Amino acid sequence: MLFLGGVLLAGAFGVYHVYDMKASNVYNKVTSTSNRHYDAQVVNQVGKGGYALYTAGPYYTSKSTQTRDANGSLYKNDYVRVMQTKTTKTGTYVKLRYYSKTLGWMNVHGIKAVSFSQVAKGTMTQYGFVGSVALISAGEKTPTVVNTGYANKAKGLANSSTGNVLYPLASLQKAMTGAIIQQLISAGKLSANTPLSKYYPQVKNSNHITIKQMLSMTSGISDVEQHPKTDPTESQAIALAIKTLKVSNSTSFNYSDDNLVLLAGIISKVTGQSYSSNVTSRILKPTGMTHTFIVNQTVPTLTGTVATSYTLSGKTQYTKPQMINYPTISAIPGAGNILTTPTDYMAFILGLQNGKVLSQTQYHQLLSYGSTYSGGFYVTRSGVKFNNGSFDGFGYHTGYYATTGNYHSAVVFSNQTPVKDGVAQKAFADQLYQVATYY
Repeated sequence: MLFLGGVLLAGAFGVYHVYDMKASNVYNKVTSTSNRHYDAQVVNQVGKGGYALYTAGPYYTSKSTQTRDANGSLYKNDYVRVMQTKTTKTGTYVKLRYYSKTLGWMNVHGIKAVSFSQVAKGTMTQYGFVGSVALISAGEKTPTVVNTGYANKAKGLANSSTGNVLYPLASLQKAMTGAIIQQLISAGKLSANTPLSKYYPQVKNSNHITIKQMLSMTSGISDVEQHPKTDPTESQAIALAIKTLKVSNSTSFNYSDDNLVLLAGIISKVTGQSYSSNVTSRILKPTGMTHTFIVNQTVPTLTGTVATSYTLSGKTQYTKPQMINYPTISAIPGAGNILTTPTDYMAFILGLQNGKVLSQTQYHQLLSYGSTYSGGFYVTRSGVKFNNGSFDGFGYHTGYYATTGNYHSAVVFSNQTPVKDGVAQKAFADQLYQVATYY
Protein backbone atom coordinates (compact mmCIF):
# COMPACT_ATOMS: atom_id res chain seq x y z
CA MET A 1 0.00 0.00 0.00
CA LEU A 2 1.35 3.48 -0.91
CA PHE A 3 -0.22 6.93 -0.57
CA LEU A 4 1.68 9.08 -3.05
CA GLY A 5 0.32 12.34 -1.74
CA GLY A 6 1.31 12.00 1.62
CA VAL A 7 0.88 9.81 4.64
CA LEU A 8 1.82 6.16 4.45
CA LEU A 9 4.27 3.83 2.75
CA ALA A 10 3.86 0.07 2.96
CA GLY A 11 4.74 -3.00 1.02
CA ALA A 12 6.03 -6.52 1.23
CA PHE A 13 8.33 -5.57 4.08
CA GLY A 14 5.84 -3.84 6.33
CA VAL A 15 4.76 -0.30 7.10
CA TYR A 16 7.77 1.96 7.22
CA HIS A 17 7.18 5.64 7.97
CA VAL A 18 4.96 8.62 7.22
CA TYR A 19 6.57 10.62 4.43
CA ASP A 20 5.61 12.93 1.60
CA MET A 21 7.35 11.51 -1.44
CA LYS A 22 7.28 14.89 -3.19
CA ALA A 23 9.33 16.43 -0.42
CA SER A 24 11.57 13.53 0.58
CA ASN A 25 14.24 11.45 -1.12
CA VAL A 26 14.13 8.56 1.33
CA TYR A 27 11.93 6.36 -0.84
CA ASN A 28 13.89 4.67 -3.63
CA LYS A 29 11.89 3.81 -6.67
CA VAL A 30 12.61 0.27 -7.81
CA THR A 31 13.58 0.26 -11.47
CA SER A 32 14.10 -3.49 -11.90
CA THR A 33 13.58 -6.72 -9.97
CA SER A 34 15.11 -10.17 -10.36
CA ASN A 35 13.95 -13.30 -8.52
CA ARG A 36 17.02 -15.34 -9.47
CA HIS A 37 18.45 -17.23 -6.51
CA TYR A 38 22.17 -17.77 -6.11
CA ASP A 39 24.77 -18.50 -3.42
CA ALA A 40 27.04 -15.77 -2.07
CA GLN A 41 29.47 -14.90 0.69
CA VAL A 42 29.25 -11.75 2.78
CA VAL A 43 32.61 -10.06 2.25
CA ASN A 44 32.07 -6.42 3.27
CA GLN A 45 29.56 -5.93 6.08
CA VAL A 46 29.60 -2.69 8.15
CA GLY A 47 32.84 -1.14 9.39
CA LYS A 48 34.92 1.26 7.32
CA GLY A 49 33.64 1.18 3.76
CA GLY A 50 31.32 -1.71 4.57
CA TYR A 51 27.65 -2.23 3.88
CA ALA A 52 24.86 -2.61 6.42
CA LEU A 53 21.91 -4.96 6.51
CA TYR A 54 18.50 -3.28 6.29
CA THR A 55 15.05 -4.57 7.12
CA ALA A 56 13.43 -2.32 4.52
CA GLY A 57 16.11 -2.62 1.88
CA PRO A 58 15.69 -0.58 -1.26
CA TYR A 59 12.47 0.97 -0.04
CA TYR A 60 13.98 2.88 2.85
CA THR A 61 17.67 2.66 3.67
CA SER A 62 18.30 5.11 6.50
CA LYS A 63 20.38 3.93 9.47
CA SER A 64 17.21 3.60 11.54
CA THR A 65 16.37 0.47 9.56
CA GLN A 66 19.82 -1.07 9.89
CA THR A 67 19.55 -4.46 11.56
CA ARG A 68 21.47 -7.44 12.85
CA ASP A 69 20.13 -10.62 14.35
CA ALA A 70 19.00 -10.68 17.98
CA ASN A 71 22.42 -11.41 19.48
CA GLY A 72 24.19 -8.70 17.50
CA SER A 73 26.44 -11.02 15.49
CA LEU A 74 27.85 -10.10 12.13
CA TYR A 75 27.80 -12.23 8.99
CA LYS A 76 31.10 -11.28 7.37
CA ASN A 77 32.59 -14.35 5.62
CA ASP A 78 29.39 -16.32 6.17
CA TYR A 79 27.62 -17.94 3.25
CA VAL A 80 24.16 -16.72 2.31
CA ARG A 81 21.51 -17.33 -0.31
CA VAL A 82 20.36 -14.41 -2.47
CA MET A 83 16.58 -14.62 -2.76
CA GLN A 84 15.81 -11.45 -4.72
CA THR A 85 17.56 -8.48 -6.31
CA LYS A 86 16.16 -4.95 -6.68
CA THR A 87 17.78 -2.01 -8.44
CA THR A 88 16.97 1.56 -7.36
CA LYS A 89 18.37 5.01 -8.04
CA THR A 90 20.83 4.60 -5.16
CA GLY A 91 22.13 1.16 -6.14
CA THR A 92 21.34 -2.54 -6.36
CA TYR A 93 20.23 -4.42 -3.25
CA VAL A 94 19.94 -8.14 -2.53
CA LYS A 95 17.64 -9.92 -0.08
CA LEU A 96 19.72 -12.43 1.91
CA ARG A 97 18.82 -15.69 3.64
CA TYR A 98 21.19 -17.41 6.08
CA TYR A 99 20.11 -21.06 6.25
CA SER A 100 16.38 -20.74 7.13
CA LYS A 101 16.55 -17.16 8.44
CA THR A 102 15.94 -14.08 6.28
CA LEU A 103 18.55 -11.47 7.24
CA GLY A 104 17.33 -8.48 5.25
CA TRP A 105 18.74 -6.39 2.41
CA MET A 106 22.31 -5.42 1.60
CA ASN A 107 23.98 -3.47 -1.17
CA VAL A 108 25.19 -5.99 -3.74
CA HIS A 109 28.77 -4.72 -3.31
CA GLY A 110 28.76 -6.26 0.18
CA ILE A 111 28.66 -9.82 -1.19
CA LYS A 112 30.36 -11.96 -3.80
CA ALA A 113 28.76 -14.79 -5.74
CA VAL A 114 30.08 -18.29 -5.05
CA SER A 115 29.29 -21.83 -6.23
CA PHE A 116 27.51 -24.48 -4.18
CA SER A 117 30.76 -26.44 -3.92
CA GLN A 118 32.48 -23.33 -2.52
CA VAL A 119 29.76 -23.03 0.13
CA ALA A 120 30.27 -26.67 1.10
CA LYS A 121 34.05 -26.49 1.11
CA GLY A 122 34.03 -23.18 2.97
CA THR A 123 31.79 -24.70 5.66
CA MET A 124 34.04 -27.75 5.93
CA THR A 125 37.14 -25.56 6.21
CA GLN A 126 35.57 -23.30 8.85
CA TYR A 127 34.92 -26.34 11.01
CA GLY A 128 38.32 -27.94 10.38
CA PHE A 129 36.63 -30.97 8.82
CA VAL A 130 38.88 -33.69 7.38
CA GLY A 131 37.26 -36.08 4.93
CA SER A 132 35.15 -36.42 1.81
CA VAL A 133 31.47 -35.65 1.20
CA ALA A 134 28.87 -36.10 -1.53
CA LEU A 135 25.93 -33.67 -1.51
CA ILE A 136 22.71 -33.39 -3.49
CA SER A 137 21.10 -29.95 -3.50
CA ALA A 138 17.61 -29.36 -4.89
CA GLY A 139 17.34 -32.70 -6.65
CA GLU A 140 20.45 -32.41 -8.81
CA LYS A 141 21.19 -35.57 -10.77
CA THR A 142 24.91 -35.74 -10.02
CA PRO A 143 26.19 -35.27 -6.46
CA THR A 144 28.59 -32.44 -5.68
CA VAL A 145 31.75 -33.98 -4.21
CA VAL A 146 34.01 -31.95 -1.93
CA ASN A 147 37.19 -33.09 -0.17
CA THR A 148 39.31 -31.52 2.55
CA GLY A 149 42.46 -32.57 4.37
CA TYR A 150 44.56 -35.70 4.16
CA ALA A 151 43.72 -39.37 4.04
CA ASN A 152 47.36 -39.99 4.93
CA LYS A 153 49.23 -36.92 6.14
CA ALA A 154 52.65 -38.59 6.22
CA LYS A 155 52.40 -39.61 2.57
CA GLY A 156 50.67 -36.40 1.43
CA LEU A 157 47.63 -38.37 0.22
CA ALA A 158 44.59 -36.10 0.05
CA ASN A 159 41.07 -37.23 0.85
CA SER A 160 39.09 -38.17 -2.23
CA SER A 161 35.95 -39.91 -3.45
CA THR A 162 37.32 -41.16 -6.76
CA GLY A 163 38.24 -44.58 -5.37
CA ASN A 164 41.92 -44.04 -4.61
CA VAL A 165 40.93 -43.52 -0.95
CA LEU A 166 38.57 -45.87 0.91
CA TYR A 167 36.72 -45.32 4.19
CA PRO A 168 35.21 -47.79 6.68
CA LEU A 169 31.45 -47.54 6.14
CA ALA A 170 30.63 -48.58 9.72
CA SER A 171 26.92 -48.55 10.62
CA LEU A 172 25.78 -46.99 7.35
CA GLN A 173 26.14 -50.54 5.99
CA LYS A 174 23.08 -51.57 8.00
CA ALA A 175 20.84 -50.01 5.34
CA MET A 176 22.33 -52.41 2.76
CA THR A 177 21.46 -55.38 4.94
CA GLY A 178 18.00 -53.96 5.53
CA ALA A 179 17.49 -53.47 1.79
CA ILE A 180 18.35 -57.10 1.02
CA ILE A 181 15.97 -58.28 3.75
CA GLN A 182 13.28 -56.08 2.17
CA GLN A 183 13.96 -57.67 -1.22
CA LEU A 184 13.43 -61.10 0.32
CA ILE A 185 10.24 -59.96 2.05
CA SER A 186 8.91 -58.50 -1.20
CA ALA A 187 9.75 -61.75 -2.99
CA GLY A 188 7.78 -63.75 -0.40
CA LYS A 189 10.85 -65.59 0.90
CA LEU A 190 10.55 -63.94 4.30
CA SER A 191 7.90 -62.19 6.34
CA ALA A 192 8.32 -59.26 8.70
CA ASN A 193 6.75 -61.56 11.30
CA THR A 194 9.05 -64.54 10.67
CA PRO A 195 10.55 -65.53 14.04
CA LEU A 196 14.30 -65.62 14.58
CA SER A 197 13.88 -69.18 15.91
CA LYS A 198 13.30 -70.42 12.35
CA TYR A 199 16.97 -69.78 11.62
CA TYR A 200 18.70 -69.44 14.99
CA PRO A 201 16.67 -71.30 17.63
CA GLN A 202 19.69 -71.34 19.95
CA VAL A 203 19.26 -67.60 20.61
CA LYS A 204 17.37 -66.99 23.85
CA ASN A 205 13.75 -65.88 23.33
CA SER A 206 14.19 -66.32 19.55
CA ASN A 207 10.63 -67.65 19.13
CA HIS A 208 9.40 -64.22 20.29
CA ILE A 209 11.82 -62.13 18.19
CA THR A 210 10.73 -61.24 14.65
CA ILE A 211 12.47 -59.93 11.54
CA LYS A 212 10.58 -56.67 12.04
CA GLN A 213 11.92 -56.29 15.57
CA MET A 214 15.49 -56.82 14.41
CA LEU A 215 15.02 -54.25 11.64
CA SER A 216 13.69 -51.75 14.19
CA MET A 217 16.15 -52.59 16.99
CA THR A 218 13.30 -53.58 19.33
CA SER A 219 14.28 -57.25 19.68
CA GLY A 220 15.78 -57.01 23.16
CA ILE A 221 19.16 -58.02 21.74
CA SER A 222 22.26 -56.22 23.01
CA ASP A 223 25.94 -56.81 22.37
CA VAL A 224 29.49 -55.97 23.32
CA GLU A 225 31.87 -54.88 20.54
CA GLN A 226 34.14 -57.78 19.58
CA HIS A 227 37.87 -57.50 18.85
CA PRO A 228 39.07 -60.92 17.66
CA LYS A 229 42.80 -61.35 17.03
CA THR A 230 42.33 -62.90 13.59
CA ASP A 231 39.79 -62.32 10.82
CA PRO A 232 36.69 -64.48 11.39
CA THR A 233 34.75 -65.85 8.46
CA GLU A 234 31.11 -64.78 8.09
CA SER A 235 29.89 -67.95 9.78
CA GLN A 236 32.46 -67.59 12.55
CA ALA A 237 31.46 -63.97 13.13
CA ILE A 238 27.79 -64.92 13.38
CA ALA A 239 28.62 -67.75 15.76
CA LEU A 240 30.63 -65.29 17.89
CA ALA A 241 27.68 -62.91 17.98
CA ILE A 242 25.31 -65.68 19.06
CA LYS A 243 27.74 -66.74 21.78
CA THR A 244 28.23 -63.26 23.25
CA LEU A 245 24.94 -61.39 22.71
CA LYS A 246 22.44 -60.78 25.48
CA VAL A 247 18.64 -60.87 25.21
CA SER A 248 16.08 -59.17 27.41
CA ASN A 249 12.29 -59.24 27.30
CA SER A 250 12.20 -55.51 26.46
CA THR A 251 10.68 -54.41 23.15
CA SER A 252 11.90 -50.82 23.52
CA PHE A 253 14.42 -49.41 21.05
CA ASN A 254 17.97 -50.58 21.82
CA TYR A 255 20.68 -50.11 19.19
CA SER A 256 22.69 -53.27 18.65
CA ASP A 257 24.97 -54.40 15.81
CA ASP A 258 24.05 -58.02 16.43
CA ASN A 259 20.53 -57.50 15.06
CA LEU A 260 22.07 -56.88 11.66
CA VAL A 261 24.74 -59.57 12.05
CA LEU A 262 21.95 -62.11 12.58
CA LEU A 263 20.03 -60.68 9.61
CA ALA A 264 23.16 -61.13 7.47
CA GLY A 265 23.15 -64.78 8.54
CA ILE A 266 19.46 -65.12 7.70
CA ILE A 267 20.12 -63.68 4.22
CA SER A 268 22.70 -66.42 3.69
CA LYS A 269 20.38 -69.15 4.98
CA VAL A 270 17.41 -68.02 2.86
CA THR A 271 19.39 -67.59 -0.39
CA GLY A 272 21.92 -70.40 0.01
CA GLN A 273 24.72 -67.90 -0.72
CA SER A 274 26.99 -65.90 1.53
CA TYR A 275 25.99 -62.46 2.72
CA SER A 276 28.96 -61.04 0.76
CA SER A 277 27.73 -62.67 -2.45
CA ASN A 278 24.28 -61.20 -1.90
CA VAL A 279 25.67 -57.70 -1.36
CA THR A 280 27.71 -58.00 -4.55
CA SER A 281 24.89 -59.31 -6.76
CA ARG A 282 21.97 -57.37 -5.26
CA ILE A 283 23.59 -53.99 -4.51
CA LEU A 284 27.12 -53.39 -5.79
CA LYS A 285 26.67 -54.56 -9.38
CA PRO A 286 23.20 -53.06 -10.02
CA THR A 287 24.27 -49.64 -8.72
CA GLY A 288 27.75 -49.62 -10.24
CA MET A 289 29.57 -49.42 -6.89
CA THR A 290 33.01 -50.29 -8.26
CA HIS A 291 34.98 -48.85 -5.34
CA THR A 292 33.30 -50.84 -2.56
CA PHE A 293 34.90 -53.84 -0.85
CA ILE A 294 33.56 -56.37 1.64
CA VAL A 295 35.99 -57.45 4.34
CA ASN A 296 35.57 -60.97 5.71
CA GLN A 297 37.90 -63.92 6.02
CA THR A 298 39.97 -62.86 3.01
CA VAL A 299 41.47 -59.38 2.81
CA PRO A 300 40.11 -58.02 -0.49
CA THR A 301 42.38 -56.77 -3.26
CA LEU A 302 41.82 -53.05 -2.84
CA THR A 303 42.09 -50.53 -5.67
CA GLY A 304 42.60 -47.71 -3.16
CA THR A 305 44.26 -46.88 0.14
CA VAL A 306 42.28 -47.03 3.37
CA ALA A 307 42.24 -43.60 5.03
CA THR A 308 44.22 -43.22 8.24
CA SER A 309 42.29 -42.36 11.40
CA TYR A 310 43.32 -39.14 13.19
CA THR A 311 42.35 -37.14 16.27
CA LEU A 312 42.04 -33.36 16.57
CA SER A 313 43.83 -32.50 19.83
CA GLY A 314 43.02 -28.92 20.79
CA LYS A 315 43.98 -27.03 17.66
CA THR A 316 46.46 -29.64 16.45
CA GLN A 317 45.30 -31.80 13.56
CA TYR A 318 46.42 -35.28 12.52
CA THR A 319 47.42 -36.60 15.93
CA LYS A 320 47.21 -40.26 17.00
CA PRO A 321 47.35 -41.80 13.51
CA GLN A 322 46.08 -45.38 13.41
CA MET A 323 44.46 -47.81 11.00
CA ILE A 324 41.28 -49.79 11.41
CA ASN A 325 42.09 -53.48 11.69
CA TYR A 326 40.36 -56.12 9.60
CA PRO A 327 39.48 -58.50 12.47
CA THR A 328 37.40 -55.78 14.14
CA ILE A 329 35.27 -55.05 11.09
CA SER A 330 35.19 -58.69 9.97
CA ALA A 331 33.42 -59.49 13.25
CA ILE A 332 30.29 -57.55 12.23
CA PRO A 333 29.15 -58.74 8.78
CA GLY A 334 26.01 -56.90 7.82
CA ALA A 335 26.67 -54.12 10.30
CA GLY A 336 30.06 -52.62 9.39
CA ASN A 337 32.45 -54.78 7.34
CA ILE A 338 32.58 -52.67 4.17
CA LEU A 339 35.11 -50.15 2.78
CA THR A 340 33.78 -47.63 0.27
CA THR A 341 33.58 -43.99 -0.88
CA PRO A 342 30.92 -41.28 -0.46
CA THR A 343 30.00 -41.36 -4.16
CA ASP A 344 29.59 -45.14 -4.14
CA TYR A 345 27.39 -44.95 -1.06
CA MET A 346 25.30 -42.18 -2.63
CA ALA A 347 24.74 -44.50 -5.62
CA PHE A 348 23.34 -47.07 -3.20
CA ILE A 349 21.11 -44.47 -1.52
CA LEU A 350 19.68 -43.44 -4.88
CA GLY A 351 19.26 -47.11 -5.79
CA LEU A 352 16.89 -47.57 -2.86
CA GLN A 353 14.22 -45.67 -4.77
CA ASN A 354 15.08 -45.84 -8.46
CA GLY A 355 14.48 -49.59 -8.82
CA LYS A 356 18.12 -50.68 -8.93
CA VAL A 357 17.89 -51.97 -5.36
CA LEU A 358 14.31 -51.24 -4.25
CA SER A 359 11.24 -49.61 -5.70
CA GLN A 360 9.86 -46.54 -3.95
CA THR A 361 7.08 -48.70 -2.50
CA GLN A 362 9.58 -51.19 -1.12
CA TYR A 363 11.73 -48.37 0.26
CA HIS A 364 8.82 -46.87 2.16
CA GLN A 365 7.99 -50.32 3.53
CA LEU A 366 11.59 -50.63 4.73
CA LEU A 367 11.10 -47.38 6.65
CA SER A 368 7.84 -48.55 8.25
CA TYR A 369 9.03 -51.21 10.69
CA GLY A 370 9.79 -48.91 13.64
CA SER A 371 9.05 -45.46 15.00
CA THR A 372 12.66 -44.72 16.01
CA TYR A 373 14.76 -46.83 13.68
CA SER A 374 13.87 -48.94 10.67
CA GLY A 375 15.93 -50.96 8.23
CA GLY A 376 19.15 -49.00 8.68
CA PHE A 377 17.77 -45.49 9.17
CA TYR A 378 16.58 -43.32 12.02
CA VAL A 379 13.03 -42.19 11.26
CA THR A 380 12.41 -39.79 14.15
CA ARG A 381 12.49 -36.59 12.07
CA SER A 382 9.50 -36.01 9.84
CA GLY A 383 10.54 -36.09 6.19
CA VAL A 384 14.20 -36.79 7.03
CA LYS A 385 16.09 -40.08 7.18
CA PHE A 386 19.55 -40.34 8.75
CA ASN A 387 22.17 -42.55 10.32
CA ASN A 388 25.71 -42.27 11.65
CA GLY A 389 28.54 -44.74 12.03
CA SER A 390 31.86 -44.94 13.86
CA PHE A 391 34.24 -47.31 15.62
CA ASP A 392 35.15 -46.84 19.27
CA GLY A 393 38.64 -45.46 19.67
CA PHE A 394 39.02 -44.39 16.04
CA GLY A 395 38.58 -41.05 14.25
CA TYR A 396 36.45 -42.50 11.45
CA HIS A 397 32.89 -41.28 11.12
CA THR A 398 30.24 -41.75 8.46
CA GLY A 399 26.97 -39.85 8.28
CA TYR A 400 23.92 -39.77 6.03
CA TYR A 401 21.10 -37.22 6.21
CA ALA A 402 18.47 -36.68 3.53
CA THR A 403 14.89 -35.87 2.76
CA THR A 404 12.89 -39.05 2.27
CA GLY A 405 13.01 -38.60 -1.50
CA ASN A 406 16.71 -37.53 -1.53
CA TYR A 407 15.87 -34.09 -2.94
CA HIS A 408 18.48 -32.84 -0.47
CA SER A 409 21.11 -35.38 0.66
CA ALA A 410 24.44 -35.46 2.44
CA VAL A 411 26.85 -38.39 2.66
CA VAL A 412 29.70 -37.37 4.94
CA PHE A 413 32.84 -39.48 5.54
CA SER A 414 35.51 -38.25 7.95
CA ASN A 415 38.82 -39.68 9.13
CA GLN A 416 39.44 -37.20 11.96
CA THR A 417 37.37 -36.44 15.03
CA PRO A 418 36.08 -34.17 16.44
CA VAL A 419 35.71 -31.02 14.32
CA LYS A 420 36.59 -27.57 15.67
CA ASP A 421 35.25 -26.40 19.02
CA GLY A 422 34.43 -29.98 20.00
CA VAL A 423 31.49 -30.23 17.60
CA ALA A 424 30.42 -33.86 17.26
CA GLN A 425 30.84 -35.46 13.86
CA LYS A 426 27.16 -36.39 13.61
CA ALA A 427 26.20 -32.76 14.31
CA PHE A 428 28.52 -31.62 11.53
CA ALA A 429 27.08 -34.20 9.11
CA ASP A 430 23.68 -32.71 9.88
CA GLN A 431 25.19 -29.25 9.28
CA LEU A 432 26.22 -30.26 5.77
CA TYR A 433 22.71 -31.57 5.19
CA GLN A 434 21.48 -28.08 6.11
CA VAL A 435 23.92 -26.66 3.54
CA ALA A 436 22.43 -29.02 0.93
CA THR A 437 18.94 -27.91 1.95
CA TYR A 438 19.36 -24.15 1.97
CA TYR A 439 22.06 -23.46 -0.61
